[in-house]
Amino acid sequence: MNAFATNPSIAGPATSAAAVANEFLDLAASEATAIDQMKLQKLLFYAHAWHLAMNDRPLFEDDFEAWPWGPVVRDIYSQTRGYGRAPITGRLSELQKVGGNLLDWRFSTPKGVEDKELKEFVRQVWDSHKNYSGVQLSNSTHAAGEPWTIIKDRYGSLDSKPKIPNDVIATIFKKKLDGGRENPAA
Repeated sequence: MNAFATNPSIAGPATSAAAVANEFLDLAASEATAIDQMKLQKLLFYAHAWHLAMNDRPLFEDDFEAWPWGPVVRDIYSQTRGYGRAPITGRLSELQKVGGNLLDWRFSTPKGVEDKELKEFVRQVWDSHKNYSGVQLSNSTHAAGEPWTIIKDRYGSLDSKPKIPNDVIATIFKKKLDGGRENPAA
């Protein structure tokens, strides 16, 4: 069990990107629907963004990068790019430290999100976004004032695939939680 998932006072990530991705894939399969890589990336982004805003900590450790079609977790892309625009039918894996030695690492395939509250959170993100295509979700990340757009405007070109800092994501999504107000006490 991940200690971060059950102790909100710890400021680290709650789970892994692969676990959340597998959870979304499981939810889609349970509803006999499919997810392509673009939709999966955007679902991960919205889950991470809302988690940052609501809990003041990242959902997972992986960074989002600003790619031409929106926010992307590079490792998830690396594992799903072979699907192209087709539905993802496999499970995603993650590299885990399994011992004290420098070379004690192995790949594992997380079942999905194991913490009950986190699992429910991912389900809520799924329920609110499942009816949108990957392109629609991508387009929403390109709106004015969104984290991806801010980074694109800052860098001009996305050739370097710059990181989208968690503080930028959190600030924008906290404003959304507060109804768009700069100062919720005002």
